[in-house]
Amino acid sequence: AIRSRASNSIARMLPLKRFVVDTLWLLRPCDDGGTDYVCFRDHRDHVELLEGYHLPPQMPLIRHRQVLLDTEVPSFRNHFERLHGFRHGPPLF
Repeated sequence: AIRSRASNSIARMLPLKRFVVDTLWLLRPCDDGGTDYVCFRDHRDHVELLEGYHLPPQMPLIRHRQVLLDTEVPSFRNHFERLHGFRHGPPLF
């Protein structure tokens, strides 16, 4: 009971602002068991595009990072899905 009262006090002191980042993951399996990925991260004023590779338990490798305008996202997503065989999937990490 004491712990829950302390938690409630701390919760009241914390600011209500939350920085929520929406992401879209496109994945493509590799022959070695790893996964090529493309991640679109929405940062309100721009979208960050990350291209990389992941083979657990290794750390993910970021091959390329780029900043996009919101209007550019559909064409980039189409490019990766149609030309490179990526498919929407759950977050890798």
